[in-house]
Amino acid sequence: MKLQQAYFSESNMAGGWQLIGYSAPNNGSTTNFTYGNNLGIDAQNSDDLASSKTGWDAKNNVALNECASAVNWTVTLSKASGTTSADIEFAASAGDAGCVALTPTFDKIGK
Repeated sequence: MKLQQAYFSESNMAGGWQLIGYSAPNNGSTTNFTYGNNLGIDAQNSDDLASSKTGWDAKNNVALNECASAVNWTVTLSKASGTTSADIEFAASAGDAGCVALTPTFDKIGK
């Protein structure tokens, strides 16, 4: 989130992974996870966040205990409202209760 905040403070836009200097573990795919499945911003593009966009996601490739295989972990980007200067907000979600049990503080990212 720090990379995205820095990019936003310079450009007033959210940046794709390549623009902000982020790379997912192992080029986006590990044994258990695939990253960046349904992003709202292409890697080399930026977006003014007129509407919220998915900025990061992770799919577990196999079921993990009670967490079914799906894109369960997401971070949504949106423009902060009600502030005098432009800022970016993050909303993290870990899917259903089985996935939340694996990462109970994931929803605190960006807070």
